[in-house]
Amino acid sequence: MSAGEPSVTMEAEQLQRLLDALPALISYIGSDERYGIVNRAYERWFGEDSGSIVGRQVREVIGDAAYAAVKPHIAAVLAGRPQDFESRLTYRKGGRRHVRIQYIPHVGASGDVRGFFTLVADVSEQKRAEDARRFLADASATLDPAQGRDAGFRRVAALAVTSVADLCAVHTLEADGSVHAQVVAHADPAKAELAARLARRSRPLPEPGTPPSPLLEVLHGGHGRLLPDLAGHALAGADHLAALRELGCRSAVIVPIRGDGCVLAALTLASAEQDRTYGAADLAFAEELSQRIEVALQRVRLYDIARDAESEARRRFLAEQEARRAAERAAQRMAGLQRLTAALADALTSEAVAQVVIDVGVAAAGAYGGAIVVTAGDDLECLKAAGYERDTIERFRQMPRDASLPLTDALRTGAPVWLRSREECSARYPHIVSTALSAATGSLCCLPLVVQERPIGVLGLSFAEPRPFDREEQEFLVAVSRQCAQAMERARLHEERAAIVERERRVGLENARLYREAHEADRRKDEFIAMLSHELRNPLAPITTGLELLQMSAQMSTGERADRDDRQILATLERQVKTIVRLVDDLLDVSRITRGKIDLKRERLDVASVVETAVESVRPLLVQRRHDLVLSVDPGVFVHGDRVRLEQIVVNLLNNAIKYTNPGGRVSLACAAIAGDARIRVTDTGVGISAELLPRVFEPFMQARRTLDRSQGGLGIGLTLVKRLAELHGGRVEALSGGPGEGTAISVWLPLASAPSSPAEAPPAPDAAPPRPRTRALHVLVVDDNVDAAEGLRRVLQLHGHAVSMAHDGPAALEAARASKPDLVLLDIGLPGMDGYEVVRRLRAEPELTRSYIAALSGYGQDQDRRRSREAGFDAHLTKPVATEQLLSLLAEAAPRG
Repeated sequence: MSAGEPSVTMEAEQLQRLLDALPALISYIGSDERYGIVNRAYERWFGEDSGSIVGRQVREVIGDAAYAAVKPHIAAVLAGRPQDFESRLTYRKGGRRHVRIQYIPHVGASGDVRGFFTLVADVSEQKRAEDARRFLADASATLDPAQGRDAGFRRVAALAVTSVADLCAVHTLEADGSVHAQVVAHADPAKAELAARLARRSRPLPEPGTPPSPLLEVLHGGHGRLLPDLAGHALAGADHLAALRELGCRSAVIVPIRGDGCVLAALTLASAEQDRTYGAADLAFAEELSQRIEVALQRVRLYDIARDAESEARRRFLAEQEARRAAERAAQRMAGLQRLTAALADALTSEAVAQVVIDVGVAAAGAYGGAIVVTAGDDLECLKAAGYERDTIERFRQMPRDASLPLTDALRTGAPVWLRSREECSARYPHIVSTALSAATGSLCCLPLVVQERPIGVLGLSFAEPRPFDREEQEFLVAVSRQCAQAMERARLHEERAAIVERERRVGLENARLYREAHEADRRKDEFIAMLSHELRNPLAPITTGLELLQMSAQMSTGERADRDDRQILATLERQVKTIVRLVDDLLDVSRITRGKIDLKRERLDVASVVETAVESVRPLLVQRRHDLVLSVDPGVFVHGDRVRLEQIVVNLLNNAIKYTNPGGRVSLACAAIAGDARIRVTDTGVGISAELLPRVFEPFMQARRTLDRSQGGLGIGLTLVKRLAELHGGRVEALSGGPGEGTAISVWLPLASAPSSPAEAPPAPDAAPPRPRTRALHVLVVDDNVDAAEGLRRVLQLHGHAVSMAHDGPAALEAARASKPDLVLLDIGLPGMDGYEVVRRLRAEPELTRSYIAALSGYGQDQDRRRSREAGFDAHLTKPVATEQLLSLLAEAAPRG
C-alpha cells in the first residue's frame, strides 16, 4: 500500500464486502474526479457493474443534470471543506431521487487534498412523506370558503403539482352523463398547455356494454382507485388514462370528493417519475386530501348560506341602516358642534374666535377652506381665512358692502346663501367663477353671523365636491354660524363673559361640595345600616335565646301537659323573630353587594337540591297563607354557584310571591335548562305589578303602594338582592305582569355548569347527616353587658349540661377567667369601658388561658368585623342572635382543647 492511498485497518476484501452490504452509495473519488472505490449499491442504482464504474469520471456516471447540481460541492470538498447537503437529483440512469450527500476530504500528510469519500443516501420516501404532510396542512389552509368551490379546486391543484404530484385534475359528471374537467394542472410548465388542451377536449359517452373507465367508476359512487402502472392497465385505451399517458404519467390514483350524500367530483393525482409507483399509502393520502376538500366544500356551502342570509338581512334592514347612518351623521355633527363649542369657550378675542372656527368648524363641516369676514364701517374685512391661495385671500382682504358677492349678499339679507355646484354659482355670480373661484371648489355657502337680529359678519365655507345642502346639513351649518356669532359677541363683551366664567366656577365648586356631601351621606348611610343591624341584633339575641328555651321546655313536657296555645304563641314569636333577622341580613347584604364586599363560594350544584332546601324554608309561610305550591323542577340542571346565595335567591322569590298573593292562592316554581342557561321561574296569582312600576321593581326600597296595615311587610330590597346576586353569578332577571290583579312571573337565568371531565369530579351523593356526638361538659364564661342576653345563653348552656359563669364588663371578665380558667369564653365585643378586642388580647397574654377557646359575640357581622376579630385573637365570630345549632357546633369545636 502506497503512502498516497487512504489507510485501512482490515483486509481490502473484507472492507469491500462491508461496503457492498450497505444500501447507500459509498465511494472514494480522487482529485481528478474519477472513482477509485465503489460499493455494490452503484449496480442497484445505475444498472452497471461496479467494476466498470471504477476509473470513470463522476459526470459520466451520474449524468450532466446531477453533476451540475453537485459540482460546487465537489469543488468545495477538494478545497478541504467537508460537505453535507440534500438535493433532488435526476441521474443519468438512476432516475430522479431526493438524496442526502456527505463529502469527506482525504488530506495527505503534507496537507494537500488527494480526493474525498462519498456517502449518498436515498431519502426520497422520507421526503415524500414530509411533503405529503406539509401539503395536507397547506391545502387545508388554502381552501378559503369565501373564494368558492372552483377557486378552491384550482388552488389545491396548483399546490399539489409543486410538491406531491406531477399532475392534478378534478373532474365532474355532467347531467347528460359526460365527464367535464374542472381543473387540470401540471408540474412541467412546458406540458401545462397540453394538459389544458386535453382538458378542453370533448369526451364522448362510452359505448353501451363497454366497461366503465376508473374515472367513471369513481364519479358514479365507487371507491378510490389505485393505478400503479398506467401502461399495463386493462383499460389503457380509456380516454382519461390515454390523456394521462400522453402527458407522460406512469402511475396515478383517483378518489371521489363527496358532499351531501353523493359524489361531487373525482380527484386525480399522477406521477411521471420513472421509478415512482403509487401504492396503498398514496391512495390513503389522496383519500385524506379528498376528505379535507369535502370539509372545505361543506364550509363553502355554509359560507354561501351565511352570505345569502347576510344579503337578505341587508336587504330587509336597508331602511333601518340608512336611518342609523343618518343618526351617526347627526351624532358626528353634534360631536363636531360640541368640540367647536368647547374650543370657543376659551377664545377671548375676535381673532381667537376666528382661528377656532377656521381650525375646528371648517373641519367639522367637511369643508376644505373657510373665511370669516366682519363689518368694519362701510366695508367688510377678512378676519381669518384658510385653504385658499394667498393672492385670493389678499384680493378679498377688504371689500365694500355693496359688492355683488355671496359674502356681501348674505350680510345684507341676513339669510344664508347656498351655492350647490359651480354651475349654480356661475348662473348667479358669473363674474367670480373665472376670476376668483378656486378650481378646487365644487360648492360653497355663506352664513351670516347674527347677534340680536343684527348681522356682524359672515362665515364662508368652500367644499371640494357638489353638495345638496339638505335640511339637516343646513341646520348644522347654521348652528355652527350661530356658535361663531355668539362667540364673537362674547369676545366683544369679555367683561360680561368673565363674570359668567366666575359664576360657572362657583357652580362647579358648589357641585363639588354637593358631591362630597352626597358621598359623605352615602358613607353615613352604610354606617347607619351597620349600626341599625347591630342595635337590632342585641335585643334579638335574648329574644331568640328565650324562644329556644321555651321551645326546649315545651319539647320536654309530656303531650298531656303541653299547652296548644303556648305552642302557637311560640311559633308566632319564632316567625316574627326570623322575619326581623332576615330583614337585618337583607339590609347588610344589599350594602355589602353595593360596595363589592361579598365573595361567592362556588361549587357545582344541582338546582333541584337548592330549590328543595328553599321550599322547606318557606313552607311554614305557605301553610299560614293557605297557598298551593306547584313545583316543576327538571333533574340534572347544574350551575356553578354559591349554595347559600342561590338558596337566598329562591327563598326571596318565593317569599315575595307568597306575600303578594291573597290567602288561598297559587304559587308555581319551575326550573329547566334553556339555551345554555338554567331558568328558575316563580309565578303567582297575586296582586300583580302596574306598568309604571314594573321597570323599577328591582330597584332598592321600591314597592307597590301599601295599605296602612302593611300586611305584606318587608323593606323592598328582596328583589334587589335577587338581581344583584344573579348578576354576581353571571346571570340576569326579568319580571313580567299583566297588571294589577293579574299575578306576577319573575325569572332568573343562571349559566349552566359544564359537565365534569371525569366521574371523580362529579359531586358526591348527599348522605344523611351523622348524629351530633354529645359534647363533654365544659366550663363556659359568658361575657355580655346585656344581662338578658347573657342570662339566656347561660340557661341554654346549662340545659345542655355545661357549667356557666357570667361577667358584664371587661375587668370582671378578666377576673372571672383567671379564677375559673374556662374551656370556652363567649365574649361580647361591644362592652363598656374595655371593649372585647382589648379583653381578648389580655386573655391571650395569660399563660394559663392559652388553651381556652374564645368566640366573639357581636351585632356586627360584616367581613371587616370578622377580619378584625381574627386579627385580635378570637377563634370564631358569632353574629347575634346565635342559634342553638350554631352554639352546639361551637361547643363541639371547643371541646378538644380542654
